[in-house]
Formats: sequence, C-alpha cells, structure tokens
Amino acid sequence: MNRIFSFILIAVLLFAGYVFLNVMRTPKDKVPSVFGYSFMQVATGSMEPTIPTGSVIIVQQTEAAQIKVGDVITFYSPDPTIKDLPNTHRVTAISADSGAPVFTTRGDAGFEDDPYPVPADRLIGVYKLHFSIGKLSEIMHSKAFFFLAMLIPICAVISVEFLRVKKLAAEREARKADNQKAETGKEESHEQDP
Repeated sequence: MNRIFSFILIAVLLFAGYVFLNVMRTPKDKVPSVFGYSFMQVATGSMEPTIPTGSVIIVQQTEAAQIKVGDVITFYSPDPTIKDLPNTHRVTAISADSGAPVFTTRGDAGFEDDPYPVPADRLIGVYKLHFSIGKLSEIMHSKAFFFLAMLIPICAVISVEFLRVKKLAAEREARKADNQKAETGKEESHEQDP
C-alpha cells in the first residue's frame, strides 16, 4: 500500500510540475493548455443562460476547419474594446478569407452578431463544458491555496518516506539482534563442548 500511495503521490507531483512548467512557459498574452485543454473563468454574462457568469469553462483545442455553425468557440477577440483577450461566443455563420475560415459570432444573451468577425488564426478552441465554483474560485486564486496545494503532497511524500525508512531501520535492528542472539548461542554451545 505504501508503494502504491507513494507512486500515486509522485505521479500527482509530476503532473502538477508539468502543468506548472507549461503555464510558466506560455506567453502572458496566450491561454495555457494542458494536453490540448484550457481552463478559463467567464467574466461576463454574454453567454447566459448557457454559461453563467463566474463559471469555469473547459475549452478543447480544435482545428478551424472542424468548427460548425452553432458551436461555441473561444477566441482572442478582434474587438478593439477587449482586443486579444479570450472571448467565448457561439458561431452564427462561417465565411472564408483566402481559403481560411472566418467566424461570425454572437453571445447567447445578445440579439446581434458581434461586429468583428473572428479569423481562424485567433481560434483557441471549442467550448466543451462548464462548472460553477462560486467562492471556490476566489480561494483557488489565492497564494495560500497555491502554497497548500504544493505543500500538502510534498509533506505526504516526505511522511511516507519517513515511515518507510523508520520501518527499514527497525527491521535492520531486529536482524542485528537476531544475529547477536545466534552468535551468543554459538559461543555458549562451544563453551559446553568438552
């Protein structure tokens, strides 16, 4: 059980390290991706009721050619008021510019298409699902949460290793005591021989 637990903890730490390095390597103006998936929090109500404000969405990287009308996509906005920030809206039409798709989008809460079409090179991916985390989001964005998220697995691994080393030391002492008893027994038997 200890080995299985240690293996799981090490796997979790390696995965957390991979995610951390991946996030750190991503340029500040780009959305980080882990195994082709990105996690983002929705800041506005433009996609309500489909996606409530404050929800965390999961977006899968997808080729522009695979997008269809009706898909909800996340893209770097061409709108000057939120230029280059991630935006998530529904595709209402697809046209082409030099053979590359261009998407017309609209928020589900709106009645008009967005005024700026989205070129294929601004696509981040397709919305897959969302979940609401409410206050949990504030907690997860705090430095204390990040510190604990790293500290707890490290402490668990250290504790498991400490217990393993302690057990090995106890076994070694028991073997040493057994060897000493065996040696003492041999000496006594030699002393009794005529």
